[in-house]
Amino acid sequence: MSKYDINKFRQITVALNTPFSSDGSVDISATKAVSRYFRDKGVRQMYVCGSTGEGFLLDHEERMQVAEAVVSEVGKEMNIIVHVGCADTRHSCMLAAHAEKIGAAAISAVPCVYYHLGEESVYRHWTEITRAADLPFFIYNIPQLTGFNLSMGLFRRMLENERVAGVKCSSDPAQDILRFKQAGGKDFLVFNGPDEQFAAGMLLGADAGIGGTYGAMPELYLKMFELIGRKEWDKAAQVQNLVTPLIYRLCGFPSMYGAVKAIITLDGCPMGAPRLPFLPVSTEDPALQKLYQDIRQAVRDTENL
Repeated sequence: MSKYDINKFRQITVALNTPFSSDGSVDISATKAVSRYFRDKGVRQMYVCGSTGEGFLLDHEERMQVAEAVVSEVGKEMNIIVHVGCADTRHSCMLAAHAEKIGAAAISAVPCVYYHLGEESVYRHWTEITRAADLPFFIYNIPQLTGFNLSMGLFRRMLENERVAGVKCSSDPAQDILRFKQAGGKDFLVFNGPDEQFAAGMLLGADAGIGGTYGAMPELYLKMFELIGRKEWDKAAQVQNLVTPLIYRLCGFPSMYGAVKAIITLDGCPMGAPRLPFLPVSTEDPALQKLYQDIRQAVRDTENL
């Protein structure tokens, strides 16, 4: 059982996109600005340098700079979870120690990417990361990208570690959320990962959600979370029925990350383009502009639910 009080992490968690300047470098000023942008929209928790944050396209120093910029800007008002997973354990531990030093609220990590490792390797990788920082650790299970799917056997081994406080469940089967929640218990956090099933994931036992499309429409996810908290499941389903087609449209652009950045830019917070090999999406694209208008209309349509 985790030694930490995890109740504060039961939040809608925006997976933060990393802004880049026109020369391709990390834009620290824009990183601070977008952190304020989400704070002002009512978001109280962010996940930094993960998949959406293009974390694996950033070098070690850049990841520390982004984490430090976000924590320094909004860390007193928001919980900042720093993704520290790297291809190797050594650098993951360095990022974990840095996250603790700058005052992050928690850390998280995928298993090693690229190499297809066995469960013992992943167990040791995650365990060493937890030893590097006295912070809550959230396992990040996203097998469609890493090629490694968290088994219940390894999951139960990780539960013995008092620093393991939860899991970001981004695997496709919705029932994985139920299995992890049943095994982890009420004092263990399960975050819904697939954005298109947020309401369903919450129904199956998720405590909160972390998502890459949240940045394009945070108000809609905050509204679903509010409605679920009030046990108004029918209304939450109404919002999900609006959100899921919007997600599919975001994924129809050359890159989803580029589309989300363009949406945020249209909403008044410049984000720049994603880093290659992710492709940019122009704010001048009529389809993107129409999607932005439809998102804002959905927000207005659900305000009084």
